[in-house]
Amino acid sequence: MDLAVLQWFEGIRTPFLDRLMSIITFAGSEVAAVGLICAAYWCLSRRLGNRMLLTMLSGLLINQLLKIIFVVRRPWVRYEGEFEPVEGSLEDAAGYSFPSGHTANAAAAYGGLAHGKSTKWYLKLLAWVLVALIGISRMYLGVHTPQDVLVSLVITVVLIFAMDRLAAWLEENPGRDVWVILCVAVIGLATLLTALLRKFPEGDTQETIDANTMDIFKMVGAIGGLAAGWLMERRLVRFDKPKKLLHGIVRLVCGLVIVLALLKLTKSPLNSLLGEKAGGVVRYFITCFAALFAWPWCFVKLEEKVK
Repeated sequence: MDLAVLQWFEGIRTPFLDRLMSIITFAGSEVAAVGLICAAYWCLSRRLGNRMLLTMLSGLLINQLLKIIFVVRRPWVRYEGEFEPVEGSLEDAAGYSFPSGHTANAAAAYGGLAHGKSTKWYLKLLAWVLVALIGISRMYLGVHTPQDVLVSLVITVVLIFAMDRLAAWLEENPGRDVWVILCVAVIGLATLLTALLRKFPEGDTQETIDANTMDIFKMVGAIGGLAAGWLMERRLVRFDKPKKLLHGIVRLVCGLVIVLALLKLTKSPLNSLLGEKAGGVVRYFITCFAALFAWPWCFVKLEEKVK
């Protein structure tokens, strides 16, 4: 069935659809998903942002753990000669295939936003339509199978409701957030050890193995930064949503510039100094810590001075 679906999508491809699906698939990328969660966290509702963050954090852990356990090859490798992916789509499709990371990102970000109590019904519908389109785009481009997409979607939808309960529980029991950090640390460590100790199937290219291992090192850094930043923000900042439109615009624009600059500009010096794996860990830690704690602390202090 997976192959039949991928061949069907291959049969309807056109240059226009190729470009359109590439744009849609970008909406499920790390950059887009993190940008949306940051916008919700800094500007709309700290509670909503925390729920979306918990969903993405747990989804990231489960996604990488499943990838390294099942080591499912990308569809064009599994069905070599039966179909071809869209040219230009492979750069963002390194590592193993199952489950789909883009679908998980999209469901955590857009689905998490749709789950907000104050979100209008038509925005909820639009958000879930976008999630579905991102999943379809991954199959259209030939980089994921229906199984990759559907399993990832189901897992993340379950996580949205589970993290909603967890976030509500943490609001009532703020001191228990340390246990969440410990659980995250245990699962993250288990994933890292699995990646380092696992014997990969014969025939897998070193490029695929390295890409997946690199993703896990980045995940460790990101999770460490998110966890530390989340915990410190809860202890030391606990900011409110902006009372003025201008404050919200400054929070969002400056925050996104800071986060993207840290992510992009620190890559080369950290990799040169520490090596690619350790550099990736440190880079993602710094970026995520800045997004969750350092920048909120800064804009709270700046807004206090403006008053």
